Amino acid sequence: MTADLIFMSMLASLGGMVIAAAVSLIPGLHIYNVIAITMLFTFTAVDVFSGVDPMILTAFMLGMVVGFSMLFTVSSQFFQPNDESFRSIMLPHERFLLEGRGHEAVMLGGIGGLAGLFFITLALPVLSGPLSIVLKLIKPHHYWILGVVIVFILMTEWPKDHGVGANPRQRLQDGWVQLLMGYFTFFTAGILGMFIFYRTLVPVGSAFQSLMPVFVGLFSVPSFIMTFVTKTRIPPQHACQSVQVRKTDIARGSITGFIAGAFAGLNPGMTPGPALLLSGHLTCSSGEKQFLIGGGAGRLLYYVGALLLFFLPGVYMRRGGAAINISLFFVPETTEQFLLVCGIIAMIGGISFLLLSPFSRLCIWLVSRFDYRIFSWTGLLILVGLTSWITGWQGLLILTVSTMLGIVPNMWHTRRINLLAVLMVPICLNMAGIGPRIAHFLGLY
Repeated sequence: MTADLIFMSMLASLGGMVIAAAVSLIPGLHIYNVIAITMLFTFTAVDVFSGVDPMILTAFMLGMVVGFSMLFTVSSQFFQPNDESFRSIMLPHERFLLEGRGHEAVMLGGIGGLAGLFFITLALPVLSGPLSIVLKLIKPHHYWILGVVIVFILMTEWPKDHGVGANPRQRLQDGWVQLLMGYFTFFTAGILGMFIFYRTLVPVGSAFQSLMPVFVGLFSVPSFIMTFVTKTRIPPQHACQSVQVRKTDIARGSITGFIAGAFAGLNPGMTPGPALLLSGHLTCSSGEKQFLIGGGAGRLLYYVGALLLFFLPGVYMRRGGAAINISLFFVPETTEQFLLVCGIIAMIGGISFLLLSPFSRLCIWLVSRFDYRIFSWTGLLILVGLTSWITGWQGLLILTVSTMLGIVPNMWHTRRINLLAVLMVPICLNMAGIGPRIAHFLGLY
């Protein structure tokens, strides 16, 4: 590997980080959607990029993923406040925002992300042997592991009503309505997932983004809608110069995030949300600061750590949208390539962490001068436009159905985590070998 190639790869990764920072200002936009657009341009202009070393384009995508994983939560922190009347639980980052401490919440998540970055770049490279053994051991058991997670999610659904009904019958009804709507959300999302996996409407040419309209509809668009209909006022934000946090909070939050990121990265169908729910119970983490630090560490390990497994010698596991897209034009072959990838991740991760504070201050400045709904409208138009462009009218139809389902948790105060059944249910059934029979029973083929 020549010095010129290393230099160009580093430069390309910086370019990817700049794009990640720009798109991170758009709430609801996912970096995998941006990577999909990049791939469309790359394959459309294949003659232009035919002379470019695949490692350079790989570095560019690495820069986008690492930069995004550190910065993407900032826009949702400031641009998508939630009215408590539509939420059963106010999460710590929402509480911090309404207390004028949004910047502190961002930096706590960044501390967790930095801890995850150290683990990825320092520990993961020496764990290729144990990881390959672990993967071989758990591979036959993925289906029941995911099944246990599904059972846990269903078991931990609970009534959110505070018992204010006029009589026992009313209180019983209020509790069971929320429970049943939570189960309705889960099972309906599971059926939608089976449809997407077995009989999606997305055109064949856009099949690599068949999940895009689903996730935009389930998670992004409902958040925009709640932003439009609520009347939350963002109080003046204090951009603190330092964060008061104990070493024990950093340690316990980071361990929670490590376990969640590793569990989500090694098991198909898992995402950081359910994994953090499980690891939080396992480690008995407590307190808002531990929650925020754990979330930052878990997200970075999931997005970046799982991607690094694709380059790790002896593992080469293709996990996640970024690895799948990179594998279309690049296959890791040497240890030198892996070391270069580690260097890129360390460099971009460190720079992104340094950018976190000024990026947060920029968002504070924007919400102090403009109505935050402007940014939500912008994000909504961009996401709907991208969905239409990439997946056509069929994708818009799926997005509409997904949005109607995605609004249910907000209307009935159930957990949004139930919506992830769209991914967990079909993957669990397919790995168990009964997916096709269930799909046939549902009339999907």
